[in-house]
Amino acid sequence: MINKVKIIGLGLMGANLGINLKSKGIDVFGQDVDKEAENRAEKFGIDTKSKEESYDVTVLSMPINNIVSFLSEGNEIYDSKLLIDIGGTKESICDLMDNSKIPSVGGHPLCGLADNRIWEPTPEMYDDATFLLCETESMNDNSKKIARDLVNILNCKEVWIDRKKHDEILSITSHLPHLISSALVGVAKKDYEIDEIMGLAAGGFDGATRLTRTNPEMIIDMYNTNSENINKFLISLIDEISSLMTLQEKNQLIEYLTSSVEWRRALSEKFGERPLS
Repeated sequence: MINKVKIIGLGLMGANLGINLKSKGIDVFGQDVDKEAENRAEKFGIDTKSKEESYDVTVLSMPINNIVSFLSEGNEIYDSKLLIDIGGTKESICDLMDNSKIPSVGGHPLCGLADNRIWEPTPEMYDDATFLLCETESMNDNSKKIARDLVNILNCKEVWIDRKKHDEILSITSHLPHLISSALVGVAKKDYEIDEIMGLAAGGFDGATRLTRTNPEMIIDMYNTNSENINKFLISLIDEISSLMTLQEKNQLIEYLTSSVEWRRALSEKFGERPLS
């Protein structure tokens, strides 16, 4: 049973995680290098003052590069039955967790907001989200059970995945879309002013570029820890886009677009459509 949780990092993901767990009757303790973040968390019942000696779960919810640095530098972690992170890439983090003194599991809840510049209390962001989990060599049966219990408490969908496979798949489903979104904005802003282009922008431009609102430091962290996979698919994307011109010349573009539409509609029918935010 999970009774006490320590959250290190009280930004968008960490603070809302704490608020969510508090609403389930769990004692939540938190810390952040930003005192303003700690003060904000305290308003929602997260204890940042008490110095507890042990926890059922310790969560690392800092930016990816900060998690890597935290684990690399051997920072002191209070006695805990489970150490878990919620970073967006897993291989570099799990490799370090393999040697952790505390039983560890790599974690990644697939939730969040496109514009994470301004913090707002949205603990429901975790509801029904897929929570990816990666095994490590330091994990044991008890810590694995606690990780599963945590996911269940959050009302998330538990999915275990290999760390390498995680980063490979997320590079094309999450990391590359961020770069595509930024590239489209880059093309638009070279020749047009904001007022000019937005006056004629339809839903396609809005939907295709919304990820560009994400904090750039978060994208840099993804790139730094998953560049090999991202670059591989980036090259494939460039080749794919280049091939469209050839398809147009051969009157094969309609077949290509029809196949893409059918695939994407099948995805929607199986998993539903997520609202733009």
